[in-house]
Amino acid sequence: MDSLTAKRRETRYELASAAVARILQDAGNAGIDITLVGSLAKGDFRSHSDIDLLVRGPVTPKRRLLAERLVADATRGSKIPYDLIFEDDLTEDRLQEILHDVV
Repeated sequence: MDSLTAKRRETRYELASAAVARILQDAGNAGIDITLVGSLAKGDFRSHSDIDLLVRGPVTPKRRLLAERLVADATRGSKIPYDLIFEDDLTEDRLQEILHDVV
């Protein structure tokens, strides 16, 4: 059973990592600064973890929608949920808390 659990976690980790690589590339091409945060950034991604992404800097409604679309497109079919966090929506304390564990 441990072997099966480890295999599932590895597969999920690979799917999440591939999705993040695509997101970061597509976002960079669109001029949107996205930082990976949370368990995947800390190397603690587990079988029920989600992908946590922080969109840096000010964003217009149009850029917010573009960021949301990029992430949704990259994760579609992976069955891995994501949290898309916008720096503009955070207090400075909450932002520092999120960034504290970023590698």
